[in-house]
Amino acid sequence: MAVFASAPARGIEAAASPALAFDRVSVRYPGSDRDALVGATLTVPPGGKAVVVGPNGSGKSTLLRAALGLCPVSEGVVRVLGRDVRTVRGETGVGTNLEEVYALMTVRVDGLVSLWARLQGRPDTEVRQWIDSFGLRTILARPLFRLSTGQKKLVGDLLALGFSPRLLLLDEPFDNVDFGRRRKLIDLLARSEAAVVMNTHEVDLLPSFPDWDLYFMWDGQLIGRFAVGELDRLYVSRGVRPGALATFRSSIGEISVTRDRGEVPMKGASNLDYLLDRIA
Repeated sequence: MAVFASAPARGIEAAASPALAFDRVSVRYPGSDRDALVGATLTVPPGGKAVVVGPNGSGKSTLLRAALGLCPVSEGVVRVLGRDVRTVRGETGVGTNLEEVYALMTVRVDGLVSLWARLQGRPDTEVRQWIDSFGLRTILARPLFRLSTGQKKLVGDLLALGFSPRLLLLDEPFDNVDFGRRRKLIDLLARSEAAVVMNTHEVDLLPSFPDWDLYFMWDGQLIGRFAVGELDRLYVSRGVRPGALATFRSSIGEISVTRDRGEVPMKGASNLDYLLDRIA
């Protein structure tokens, strides 16, 4: 597992460094004839919050995997906490819920929490309190592979949020999580001081994060930056529209994202596939 840097940079340069920066990054997996990520550019300042919305298979998870050094970057540079991700090892300031980070751990959840705390050099008290408050105490005696999809997701979420990370990389953190636990998780995210990049396919979750930056992902293309707070003003339309905030390529041609007028409003959409189906 290739994650993260040694000590963070010091002084004025460190204070000015983004928590995460992608500079025209492309990713192509071995054996593939197309890029899974295409020239992505993204900057998240310390404490900044960004949500990336796109359908399953659009490249959202690849974006996070590239930030963790877990996939081959064919072009561009990824910087995590001010360091080129290719040079980083052993950094404890980054939290993630990506299942592959924890999947090799065959110990019980109880042991996994203790192990993660030792690796972080911090007590596990807070994470155990969260496990209790989420009604998950009964899973402590079971390994991850014995948990339901939603339970595994929550364990990853809580391990990522615990131990005071400086950067959180969250892959579909609400997937298969029931409504009550979603509200608790939203509250934890709202209280976190970490920079956050979260991806989801659920557009209807966005009102819970009104102050966050908003990006869309489609066929490996990262589209944005917008603001979640202006979602009600955004539209998608076929073709390249004058004054478009952004354009991207799709199977039905060029698509424009515009403000205040267009073919289909984003307001009320459940996901990006729904929007493109409406204008196809």
